[in-house]
Amino acid sequence: MKGQIEILKRTLLLGGAVMSLLLMQGCVIAPGMTMTEPAEVDPENVIEVQPITLELLKEMEVARQNRVHELAEVFAEEPGDYIIGKGDVLMVTVWDHPELTIPAGSFRDAEEAGQQVGENGYMFYPYVGLVKAEGMTRAELREVLTERLSAYIQNPQLDVRVVAYRSKRAYVVGEVQQPGIRPIVDIPMTIADAISLSGGLTPNAHKSGVNVSRDGKVYQIDLKAMYDYADSSRNMVLQHGDILNVLDRSQQKVFVIGEVRKPGPVEIINSDLSLSAALGEVGGVSQTTANPSAIFVIRGSAGDEPEIFHLDAQYATGMVLADRFELEAQDVVFVDTAGVSQWNRVISQLLPSVSIIGVADSITSN
Repeated sequence: MKGQIEILKRTLLLGGAVMSLLLMQGCVIAPGMTMTEPAEVDPENVIEVQPITLELLKEMEVARQNRVHELAEVFAEEPGDYIIGKGDVLMVTVWDHPELTIPAGSFRDAEEAGQQVGENGYMFYPYVGLVKAEGMTRAELREVLTERLSAYIQNPQLDVRVVAYRSKRAYVVGEVQQPGIRPIVDIPMTIADAISLSGGLTPNAHKSGVNVSRDGKVYQIDLKAMYDYADSSRNMVLQHGDILNVLDRSQQKVFVIGEVRKPGPVEIINSDLSLSAALGEVGGVSQTTANPSAIFVIRGSAGDEPEIFHLDAQYATGMVLADRFELEAQDVVFVDTAGVSQWNRVISQLLPSVSIIGVADSITSN
């Protein structure tokens, strides 16, 4: 009877030690083992894992082209005459009538001597009085002035020029050498023009990525994709009130984690980084611990439902697909662990527990 009591004490001590150690180890479970019944999964909350295939790559390429063409339509502007606006300064030249052309003297600057369009959209001109210039082209305003001056001058010959463009402007901010206001003149100003007029990009600029704010909406523009898929002569034209923000490259990174040789961030250069290139930048997958058939890309910003892509790279065809799969900023690349490595890690976590159990067993024996 006494011997049975001792065995029971030893069993209780060993069981308590094992449970305590498992709790300290974070309830480590060997593959295939379960501690509790699995919770019921809501099918609507399951995130679909998309395998990276040739079909998927083609679909993503078509979607990228469609986005580019949609943006090209938003920023396209048909060539046309400049529309006069409030604040513009006009110079009206009447041939053979210098007193009307430069009434203030020939030594004054054209911008100072010209007629400015007021805040009400009207300009004043001798003999004509107030004329609604806002919303007109130069040719339309010339016709109106010619008609009204005909009452005082026989067959007037005149020309209208804009000598100071003040009614329309765009704002350039971010990673440019000289941020500021850029007036929009009679020649349409593209994004490239605005960046050039601002002194070019800084060393920290993301060379292919800009944001344009227009009418309360922000458009993310991939300049490289624009030039690849769209007609650059007809797109990316700025309008009055646009805010062009040249992004910095600090956020243009992907993060490679898991069973790779040098886990860490990889910078995207000029909006061009493939999955295979990112893996190469971190030294490739670990030959001893990685599972090449379980490479995942997690994509999605805060608040959005993430997308998960799966690459099986255990064969050479997988790396061909990886070379064509383009990564986006803030993507996370995860390389899973091989099954043997998982088991070895579980054993290495359990070994201290087994050793302590042995100690507890020897203590109870004594």
